[in-house]
Amino acid sequence: MPVKLHFNWKDVPRALRFGFSLKKIWVQFLGLLLGTIGYSIFAYLALLVSGLSFREIWNFWKFVPVPVGEPMNVGGIILFILGIIFFIVLNFFFGVAVSKITYEQLKGDDFYEATEALKFAFKKGKAVIIAPISLVILAVFIIVCGIVVGLLGKIPWFGELVILLSSIPAFFASLFLIYIFFAFILSLFISAAVVATTESDTFDTLFEVFSTLNDENWRFIGYEALLGVVNFIGTSVFIWAIGRAIWIMHRIWGASWLMGDKYLAVEKGAMYYMTYSPIFYKIEGWLDFLKVGGILSPVNALPQMSIPQHILAFVLGVLLYFVVFVAIAFPLVVFWVGNTLAYIVLVKKKDDIDLLAQEEKEEPTESLIKEQEEKPEEEEKEEEG
Repeated sequence: MPVKLHFNWKDVPRALRFGFSLKKIWVQFLGLLLGTIGYSIFAYLALLVSGLSFREIWNFWKFVPVPVGEPMNVGGIILFILGIIFFIVLNFFFGVAVSKITYEQLKGDDFYEATEALKFAFKKGKAVIIAPISLVILAVFIIVCGIVVGLLGKIPWFGELVILLSSIPAFFASLFLIYIFFAFILSLFISAAVVATTESDTFDTLFEVFSTLNDENWRFIGYEALLGVVNFIGTSVFIWAIGRAIWIMHRIWGASWLMGDKYLAVEKGAMYYMTYSPIFYKIEGWLDFLKVGGILSPVNALPQMSIPQHILAFVLGVLLYFVVFVAIAFPLVVFWVGNTLAYIVLVKKKDDIDLLAQEEKEEPTESLIKEQEEKPEEEEKEEEG
């Protein structure tokens, strides 16, 4: 049975409820994990190409290099950018999977499988990437045309005439560039929801982006502002809970009558494997407020430990990365879920269509295709008879 929505702003805060789902967090966690592995490979190659040794990279960044401000040559910069693109693109596909799970849940299917959502995302989700890229290409084309006109304007006498004739079209082209910019931003927010709910291709996705931008721009801005506040509050509570869970482990296993100093040494060894990330230092005050600021203090050297302790420290260090991925996955899930809810509401507002009442498109199965192929042959035999 479909979930009953209010089809107004009251549905947006429900993103926390539908986002707090082990299945959705697992899907987004998997996207972050695979994306980070791919990014790290590109980042290591970028730094190696730029002259750093593997030992130098490992000693400073460990598993995930974040070379912000690090001088790199052209090849290194290209490889680093490719790593970032890989990470973003992959997680957009996983965002489609989260939106698809949410959509099926809203339609009443609480047991829709994560594997099915991922198959759908990688089969139908290309529009989520191609739609924004199409807008960028269109914007670049307009800018190049403007540059060409500007170069023609350098020609004596003829140039002035060209500028005079093209001044009004150039103004409207510049205005259209701003319009494309807003459409591009909007596409990053709702393209996953459009694909997940309507199985649209690139053209249909772009049509929905422009339709939403034209008809429901202020309502969309209001919904996103509300979603941002709700997501911030929910994520803060979620990360605080994770931090308290780690603190409980620290207090119990680190007690003098249990493992004591042995566990504290292992805990310190685990922090050795964490990366130095300037990105997290931008939110240092917030992390300190949530009592998880220790993640910003990786140690420079492993403490003196036995071999079993070293192995345990390494395993705990890897698990710490998993904990960080879970902490990052939750706000991303709420983002995808919230935008799915927002898009369903906006479609109801602008088109008076209830997407939850629509029947799912069924693709022809192999047996049906075979049956359709055999049917003309049977008809021919009957005619011959």
